[in-house]
Amino acid sequence: MPSIQVLPDLLVNKIAAGEVVERPASVVKELIENSLDSGAHRIEIAIEEGGRKLTRVVDDGSGMDAEDLARCVLPHATSKIRGESDLFAIRTMGFRGEALPSIGSVSQLRVVSRRPDAHEAHEIRMAGDRVEPIIAASGPPGTTVEVRELFFNVPARQKFLRTAQTEMGHITEQVARIALAHPGIEFRLTHNGRLIHHLRPAGQVRSRVADLYGAELADSLLEFARDERGLKIHGYAGRPADSRSSGKWQYIFLNGRYIHDRFVSAAAREAYRGLMEANRYPVFFIALEVDPAAVDVNVHPTKSEVRWQDSNVVYSQVLSVLRDRFLNANLTPQYRPDAGGRQAPSPSAAPATGLHALSPDPSDSMTQDELDADRRREVRQSVAEFYKRSLPAGHLPPPGGPASTGASAESGSGGSRHSPMVRTSWPSTPAGHPAATTAGDRETESAAADPQLASPHPPGWNPPVGGLGPANRAPRVIQVHRAFLVTESDDGLTIIDQHALHERILYEKISEQISRGSLESQRLLLPETVNVAPDHVALIESHGELFGQLGFELSPYGPSTIAVHAAPSLLSPERVADFVRDALDRLVARDAPASGEMLMNDLIAMCACKAAVKAGDPLSPAEIESLMAQRHLVDRSTNCPHGRPTSLNLTLGDLEKQFKRT
Repeated sequence: MPSIQVLPDLLVNKIAAGEVVERPASVVKELIENSLDSGAHRIEIAIEEGGRKLTRVVDDGSGMDAEDLARCVLPHATSKIRGESDLFAIRTMGFRGEALPSIGSVSQLRVVSRRPDAHEAHEIRMAGDRVEPIIAASGPPGTTVEVRELFFNVPARQKFLRTAQTEMGHITEQVARIALAHPGIEFRLTHNGRLIHHLRPAGQVRSRVADLYGAELADSLLEFARDERGLKIHGYAGRPADSRSSGKWQYIFLNGRYIHDRFVSAAAREAYRGLMEANRYPVFFIALEVDPAAVDVNVHPTKSEVRWQDSNVVYSQVLSVLRDRFLNANLTPQYRPDAGGRQAPSPSAAPATGLHALSPDPSDSMTQDELDADRRREVRQSVAEFYKRSLPAGHLPPPGGPASTGASAESGSGGSRHSPMVRTSWPSTPAGHPAATTAGDRETESAAADPQLASPHPPGWNPPVGGLGPANRAPRVIQVHRAFLVTESDDGLTIIDQHALHERILYEKISEQISRGSLESQRLLLPETVNVAPDHVALIESHGELFGQLGFELSPYGPSTIAVHAAPSLLSPERVADFVRDALDRLVARDAPASGEMLMNDLIAMCACKAAVKAGDPLSPAEIESLMAQRHLVDRSTNCPHGRPTSLNLTLGDLEKQFKRT
């Protein structure tokens, strides 16, 4: 018996289906691409049970006659390639001739098609290796393809399908990709009879982005365009303030086809370098047009990857157009007024919620201008008190010094109204002199006049055993560049990252509260709507219990919108939408299924990060003292939940070496 066998047609088709048909979303992609190649202007997609039970695609394209309908289910039969030369100038979405026969080999396939000039339609059915004769049928001009019981004859593939919500999420994302690449085509998507999307023809991609992801994101996008060296580039780039926690919001299109491309992605990353945090991902929609002869689109079974004739040109042109656009744009995060009339910053520039995150922030009712003015008054008052304490009686500060500047600003007698430049330092004052007081001492003195300042700690706070250092007094602590805290240690200095330490403290507090039930929640007076990716809406159902433990109450509000009815008390209102978007991105970005405990730990760490003070946030002496005291009350305070160190020690020996004293 010969060892080499010719495989039967059914097995050949099943092997091809393994490459082309990975899940229901793959079926949707192949069928929509065929509709686009037929010249359709309107495409309807109806899904049942996440594509397991039914996938129906109806278009108003050119349709097929009986002869073409009989050939369309044959392997490698296509109307898009006539000769070898056509392989080097692919201008259509599909061209392999594998889609329909591969899909029909693993499903129950029905195709009804009619040409616009024909009086009747024709129908063909296929299931596995069985193809029924063509019969006359009724139907509108165009083509209708129905795929039922996907993988009915391949149980091994069927058991790997996810839940209906998960599969529908992939389908929704696939439709979004194609709709973004073809804004002039009308799309209608339904699931189990419920309308998910109705995307009417749009003149530009920005309008389609608004339909899919909300007008807020679409309006903030920066448009760019370039046509040089045989490469036409057009697209929209998100501002650094609109960055996301995953790369899912990055769309690259080549000649109307969605692709993954490492050269374009690398160029975009380089263009954004230095404009956002390293662990954030920009949002962009980049459309490229090039002569089909300059690119090979046949290097991947699903045509999602390409090979460039000159990848250096692609990289340099994308990098150049993005950099030029950023240089000519104001990328400063903009403050947007919220419903209450005060200025609410954009998500990436939102102010800190304060160290006592479980208590309301008294500054929430103040505008940013009022906060800045209040800070300036505090600085002037502090400088004036310093000079009063440190200078001998009868001695006046030098002309133009901080004390005189503050006095003239307050009295309005013609002096400068700008706050002085203040540098943190320790004056060389003899011990026992009134100037030799720490921030804690001044806070204690202020508390005598204002009872509300008597205890800067949260209710129920107890100092660590043994007090707060020698003589039950905390060591002096200063804030450097509004990012680090510097304090004395037994053998030198300790430098603390204020954000990392506060993040660890909040992480431990949140974990403890959730272990006792769920996080303290606050119901919103009016639900807040959050625009998300279309495939993210289904996640709030599959992970509803997870969000509930965190204090969230979420519900679908539209095809790509979620309504937030309640949120954790520790999150400021400005950060609720940002957290929900990032949490959903994180859930989608996971490569492998994770346990509920792992997902919960990820979300707790993210929640702590969002609620913690940030680098650049000024802290009052009371806040610094509270933060330093809680440092000794939590486990693993040496590292934040993401593993970064919270503090750095410099011994006296290290300092002496730096100053050449050893």
